Order: sequence, then structure tokens, then C-alpha cells
Amino acid sequence: MSAIKPVTVRILDKDYKIACPPEEQAVLFRTADFLNQEMQKVKRSSQTLSTERVAVLAALNIARELIELGAPPPVRENTAELIERIDEALAKISHSDGARA
Repeated sequence: MSAIKPVTVRILDKDYKIACPPEEQAVLFRTADFLNQEMQKVKRSSQTLSTERVAVLAALNIARELIELGAPPPVRENTAELIERIDEALAKISHSDGARA
């Protein structure tokens, strides 16, 4: 098994370091690029939205698309982990947004 190394992804002009095994980096980069594109679409629709709101609306749009495609709902354990990761990312965003004010 490969060592987990931090890689940097850029979303909405901000860099995020994500711990990721080398064999999963390609998927991480494609996923981050997809998320960035979705968040850019939401941001273009209203320049007054906070980054947090852009993230939530993009997540809702992506989830809706998955449901419409017939994707199975995530397993409860995975949901808790995803919520924790989202909360951590939003806390970092809120902290960095507050530092600029």
C-alpha cells in the first residue's frame, strides 16, 4: 500500500491540501475539477453568494443529478464521514473568509 501524501487541489481560486494515496490522485484531481466547475456555475448565477452557500448549492445540484441518474443513496456510515469532511472544509472556508474582513 502506498503512503498517503498531501496533494493540492484548487477550487474557486483557493488551494486545498488533501491527504490522498498516490493511486487515487487522478480521481481526486478529476473530482476536484468537476466540483470547481459546478461551483463556478453557481457562483456565476449570483455574484453575491458566499463561498459556503456556493458550496452547498453546488452539492445539492450534484446530489440531484446523481439521484436523477438512479445512483443509490450513500450508506449511512459514508454519509456521516462526508458530513464531517464538509463541516471541516466549511470551517476552513469561514476561517479564511473571516481573515480577509
